Amino acid sequence: MRVWNSMMMFAAVIAGCAAPINERVASNYGRVGASAQTRGDWDAARRAYARSANNADLANSSPQRRAIFHYEYGRSLGVTCFFDEAERELNLSYDFDKQAGQPLYLSLVELARLTLDQQKYPKAVSYFERALPELDRANAATGAPMAYVGILGEYASALSRVGREQDSSNVKNRASAIKGANPKGSSITDRTPYGTQCTKP
Repeated sequence: MRVWNSMMMFAAVIAGCAAPINERVASNYGRVGASAQTRGDWDAARRAYARSANNADLANSSPQRRAIFHYEYGRSLGVTCFFDEAERELNLSYDFDKQAGQPLYLSLVELARLTLDQQKYPKAVSYFERALPELDRANAATGAPMAYVGILGEYASALSRVGREQDSSNVKNRASAIKGANPKGSSITDRTPYGTQCTKP
């Protein structure tokens, strides 16, 4: 019994020491992933973010922190054509953001674009229709109008592809009105280039 108790205490000590190490490893690989993204090397980013997400999970990091790593891992997976895995990771990011009380539109917009770029139009429409109320709650039409216009344009395209032409026209009209109110505006965000750096054989 004493041996068993000693073993359990030793395991607890090891676990307590491991968590800070995993946190540091997650941060380090997160920086490597961000640097790779900046260089346009999404395969290197994918490999780095895989490790950052895994180590954040092992460390039982905060939901906010895990949301970030799974979000970036999901985006990197999508660019390198691991589409099913990308959708899973972005949904994980959504779940962690929800736990943390963070905005939910980031992962939903990426999920919409990921599926749109795969021509999975009904699924894309579904994700856009979940994302737009979140964007409206965040006042995206006034805070980031041109980025919002771009999202509306993609939503309108997906609606057209599923035969919802009147809805598509209504969304286009809304996008035109926002653009007209911001004639000198430009988007400050880059769109994730899904499916452009396939690494699968």
